[in-house]
Amino acid sequence: MSDFTFLTEEQCFGNDKLDILKKRGTKAAITDFSILLGAYVSAYHIDNDSSLEGRTGYYWTKSDDGDNDARVVNDDGHGIFNSVNNRNGGARPALPFSSISSIPTNGESGKRARDGVLEVEYGYYPQKAVSRDMQDRLERAYKSGTISKTRNSYTTDSRKHNTYDEKFLAKQHEEYEYNGKRYVRVEANSDFEGDEFQLSNGESYRDGDNVWVEVQPVKWLVDERAKVMITDKLIFSGVQFNYTRNYHTRDFDKTDIKTFMDRYLSRDLEQSRGTITLGEQTEEFKPRKSRLQKLNPDKTKEQDRAKMTDTEIIHNWIEAGESVLLRGPSGIGKTERIKSLYPDLIYMKLTNNMFPEKVVGSVNLQTGQSIPPDFAKTVIMQEATEEERKLIEENIQNIYDIADEVYERSKTSDKKIVIMLDELLNVKPAVQSLVYTLVLNRMVEIGKGLKLPDNVVVVATGNQKKYSNVAEDLAEPLEKRFDHILDMKPKVGEWITEYAIPQKIHPAVIGYMLSKYNNSGKSEDIQDIGYFYEEPEVGEEHLDRNGCKGRTNDPRGWTSISNTLYNFERNLEQGKYEGKDVEDIIQRSIGTKLREEWAAEFFDFYNLPTLTPEEVVKGMGEGYTQADLPRDISERFAYMTALITADEKQVEACREFIRKYCDPEYLEVYDIYWAGNDERRQEKISELQEMTLALHTSKETKSFAEEGAKAYTEIGQMYSAYLGRDSRKVQNKEKERS
Repeated sequence: MSDFTFLTEEQCFGNDKLDILKKRGTKAAITDFSILLGAYVSAYHIDNDSSLEGRTGYYWTKSDDGDNDARVVNDDGHGIFNSVNNRNGGARPALPFSSISSIPTNGESGKRARDGVLEVEYGYYPQKAVSRDMQDRLERAYKSGTISKTRNSYTTDSRKHNTYDEKFLAKQHEEYEYNGKRYVRVEANSDFEGDEFQLSNGESYRDGDNVWVEVQPVKWLVDERAKVMITDKLIFSGVQFNYTRNYHTRDFDKTDIKTFMDRYLSRDLEQSRGTITLGEQTEEFKPRKSRLQKLNPDKTKEQDRAKMTDTEIIHNWIEAGESVLLRGPSGIGKTERIKSLYPDLIYMKLTNNMFPEKVVGSVNLQTGQSIPPDFAKTVIMQEATEEERKLIEENIQNIYDIADEVYERSKTSDKKIVIMLDELLNVKPAVQSLVYTLVLNRMVEIGKGLKLPDNVVVVATGNQKKYSNVAEDLAEPLEKRFDHILDMKPKVGEWITEYAIPQKIHPAVIGYMLSKYNNSGKSEDIQDIGYFYEEPEVGEEHLDRNGCKGRTNDPRGWTSISNTLYNFERNLEQGKYEGKDVEDIIQRSIGTKLREEWAAEFFDFYNLPTLTPEEVVKGMGEGYTQADLPRDISERFAYMTALITADEKQVEACREFIRKYCDPEYLEVYDIYWAGNDERRQEKISELQEMTLALHTSKETKSFAEEGAKAYTEIGQMYSAYLGRDSRKVQNKEKERS
């Protein structure tokens, strides 16, 4: 018999409640594997998990309810009971241990999380559904027979999730190895029978679909006082607690689910720890390296690698000399993000009534000489020497010979010259055709042709038809001339870091976005960020009180709201609204920009009670009382953004207030916003960060605190991922210290 067990009800809620549950709460996220096995799953996200995998389920305790059923921890974290012959309950196994040295692990020591909880990895088990691309690759390899079996397998119950009168019947899920990772192929036995459901990869499935799930290390939370550890998530489901309904706690060791854990789970978790069996040959498990793993010199752990933002990947393409077409709705910053990357770009807005010579140049009918378009002359003049520029000014015809010399020199240049063709999709095909040669060969066609420098890169923007009534389809020959076509969607996280913070968008707007973004599980899905952006056709479904189409919003609209707030507050300070109802003024101003329900919610956030830097400096008792402290996540964001107005003498006290009463995770955002691109402020923040590290750490916990101070939390890391070239100085100092 193995040591696997479940917690008691007292360990979850009573006097014996585990310390780890006091810190983390009793709610537990559920793995994709458990959902596919038929687990009940909540519709909402757990607070500290940013993915759909963060949805919760209920899990069994080994306590009975006195009436033949078992007590469970519900998906909302509260206690309830459930029939023992149900199969939709999740399992959160527990393992007792006698001392820290006897904690089972995968061979590595555990690590302490920011809240002090010791986390260890023990065993391997299917957990997370793969991405759509990986799903397709694995399915092709599976059907073609080119994927290798490892001879490991994982056992589940083969019965349907909603059957109660059939005993456990084992089903084996074979493990496969692909590019150094391990997977199982699972047929969904879902509690969502007949309906679509989503997994953590964002993809939708139905009962009976085949889903590939990655085998990963299982994370356990160690309760050092009670000498027991439990899985961080609910790791399996689909197994009846007990087929026979007559259950009492004294009979736990005889239950079906205990038998399952003894016979199958203990073997499944252990089988991959040391060796892996490929075919008939057993060898130490050394995953094969994929081509990219061999080529990539990056030693960062794969789980720590972040996906590039749209701006970063666009920048990567341009620096490689590859042309790009950016498509997407108006107002999401297609043009602005290119201008922020290349402030000296050569901008050309295309219109239906523009003269062709603006793109292709013209010919002097009297002399027969070719006259290049202005943008081409600008490009050549930028790269020409002073002497060459004089020759061009003396006689424009000299530009053709000089262009050849500039072209040869530009082959070794690291600098990129960006020509932006704005609104390419909003002009007629006849105008689009003018830029064929420019996009393909970086040449101007007029006369004998003018070759542009080799380091010229063409970037174009436009709206698809669903976003613009005047949009045109791009002719296929022109579409194929672009190296990359990126269909962009508004992403609130990128907007905050790449635009809102560097551009000093009003703190209330940023605070509102951060609170909503965090509450949505940091989701970038459009349906989850309607307050930030809404598809035009969705907005048209919402009519206002006068029967007109309801207002939608986009990132450009939030910039407009920011300007409104700044103007309103400037007028307020100057006394221009004396004797007027200022709440009505700002509410009506916001109401002209946002739909009614959004306007009311945003005003409520903007008007939350906060503290001024002056009050914070005075401290508790003089500047504020216990009753003035922030009470929930929205207020914490509101306080943090309100204190951004601090001067250099006040910022230390404000940072300490945020660390103490808002949580350290907000400091990363505060520091970046307050410092901006001001080098002196960046140095000030760097000094204060070092002081914070020294003040709030002891010798025993300093190494742990240093790790936390550098990153604070996942939210802080995300917000500091990309903030422009100048504002990275603070982050570079952090790297130097580490």
